[in-house]
Amino acid sequence: MAKSEKLPEGVIMLVQRHAAVAGTETGLNAINSMKKISNVDPSEGVWQKGDEFEVAPADQIAEAAFVAMVNGNKAPAIAVHCTNGQDKVLYLSTLKKNVVVYHETEDGYETVKNADGTAETHFADTPLRKEVMSKATVGDIVTSLAGRKFKVADVLGPYKTSRLKAVYGDNGQRTGYEVVGLRNTSIPVFEEVK
Repeated sequence: MAKSEKLPEGVIMLVQRHAAVAGTETGLNAINSMKKISNVDPSEGVWQKGDEFEVAPADQIAEAAFVAMVNGNKAPAIAVHCTNGQDKVLYLSTLKKNVVVYHETEDGYETVKNADGTAETHFADTPLRKEVMSKATVGDIVTSLAGRKFKVADVLGPYKTSRLKAVYGDNGQRTGYEVVGLRNTSIPVFEEVK
């Protein structure tokens, strides 16, 4: 499309429709925001059974650690090099991941219940997860992982869980989430290699 041509009306209408939602940025504000979002390879945070890696040693951990923005949330992470030669991102939340199972109903979506009425929830009940969950801060988790070797011993699932959309109040602040669909997810089971 030549610079002097007008954008198609449908393109303009799409942008206007999205701009009506609180928090949406358009024009130069959108371009400037996009320049602050890293172009992430979706496979860099996907773990396969058999993946092995060593976390950077304590004197180099600061060079491998970072806090990414994922769906508007801060996601602490460590870049690692797998023995198969692939570089990956170990989001620390992956080490303590749990999944609440959902199903679709006529009226929307709801959690699957166990016989005792509690939500069906899955997680990797391993010594590493227990250790990670016992730490006071995310920084303590990073320090404890430095220089250690890990492998993905298994991958649990897939489980059908919720796909969430942030809900914002009149003041533009996030007030919660609503379930807008279902997605499949899995839980990598990390174990230390001694």
